[in-house]
Amino acid sequence: MSLSDSSVSPRVSIITVVRNDAPGLARTLASVAAQDYANRQMVVIDGGSTDGTLEMLRQHATAIDNWISEPDEGIYHAMNKGVVLADGEWLLFMNAGDEFAGTDALSAAVAVIGTGVDVVYSDWIYRENGRLAQAGFDRMNVRHQSVLYRKSLHEVFGLYVVGRGVTISDFVFFLSLANRRWAYCAHPISVCDKAGVSGKPTHFYQRMAIELLFGRRSRVAVALILLLHPLYRFLKRNVLGKR
Repeated sequence: MSLSDSSVSPRVSIITVVRNDAPGLARTLASVAAQDYANRQMVVIDGGSTDGTLEMLRQHATAIDNWISEPDEGIYHAMNKGVVLADGEWLLFMNAGDEFAGTDALSAAVAVIGTGVDVVYSDWIYRENGRLAQAGFDRMNVRHQSVLYRKSLHEVFGLYVVGRGVTISDFVFFLSLANRRWAYCAHPISVCDKAGVSGKPTHFYQRMAIELLFGRRSRVAVALILLLHPLYRFLKRNVLGKR
């Protein structure tokens, strides 16, 4: 019997957070609808869009199991709303504009689930250049678009931290799960944009602080990295021509 048979497969809730990105939402909804894994729920959390996002939601009402549109306190507040509305045993966040890396990406991820597995993670593909980005559990180099995890973990570790200027709540949550059983999926799960808040200096500084707090780096190592980081960014931008 195939994994697509809902009677033998776990339910997966795919949660999409969006605000004023109707084209991106349309791309994500089409990608979800094309998945060959049947036992899934589609949840969309709109932050009170003023463009054509609401019309897009209404047009695709049959493909969306649950959606709300109201102001929120940022992306992590919206993600928490999605967690509450999700009825699946497993959660996967796909922001508006993100896509699955093939129609079999979700079924490939579910196939990795085994006894005791709490988190499934994989590589991802950058839309801009098609480059494969390799995930690394030891460095916690993962993206939530390519992470499938048990919803019940939120009962133990809480929801995502919401705060003004906080851009690293998913990293904090995944670090909290470091001692759980993670399983690698060889099939990339997602295609996503390279740009985003993760590339900003403030995000990097937050990451260093969290790694120090969790004991993943020493104070000396963090101090040295922070000292050299401005030089690294200068060379990357002006010598290597990268952003």
